[in-house]
Amino acid sequence: MVTRHILLISGPSGGGKSTFIRQLSERTLAPEILALLPEQSGAWPVIEANNVLKGDLSEKALLAEKSQPGGLLVHYDIVFIHRYGLKRYEEDPAMSLFADAEALRVVFVKPDYQAVRRQFLDRLAQHQKTKAKASLLWGRFVRRPLRRAFAPLTGNVMLSTEELYGDKEWLAGCYREWEAFLLRLEERTPGAKIIVVEPVSGSGEAPKFKLATNL
Repeated sequence: MVTRHILLISGPSGGGKSTFIRQLSERTLAPEILALLPEQSGAWPVIEANNVLKGDLSEKALLAEKSQPGGLLVHYDIVFIHRYGLKRYEEDPAMSLFADAEALRVVFVKPDYQAVRRQFLDRLAQHQKTKAKASLLWGRFVRRPLRRAFAPLTGNVMLSTEELYGDKEWLAGCYREWEAFLLRLEERTPGAKIIVVEPVSGSGEAPKFKLATNL
């Protein structure tokens, strides 16, 4: 089986992962960051690893993607498993994607708490503007209460990202858990490399990124 080169772009919801991928494809990232990433990785196909937990992508389809030649960009929201009540990243079936990868690079997009919460709430407000009032009321007063009521039966807690982000210490704990997982992943994956970047926002502009201290 041919195993792809994988570039994992990870970070919290609203933290700048999609912006990082766009700048990678446009080659507008800082030269010192581009130098650490696989050449031509900006042109690789992108897969949403969180779609496995959502039920939009089967593990079989995920492994089929992995078996194709070439490289693969993987977008991964580190908050998502906590919405489903999982305790460890190893419990996420999407992690089978990284087993036996020919080459693995991980970018951890790591904004500070205030920045990521502000960006998430701004994005949420923009999203809500595009939805009909009836849809918002249905989600708030019908769908969400029903989801919580059935959570004990399904085993899916399904907290909202907004609820999780309400606690500053929670996000700090999420960062620690992800960093610990990355160190375990690095230990069992020969040649794996972890790169930490921080978004630097300008006034009214998309964030740029700078290298941070690696794990």
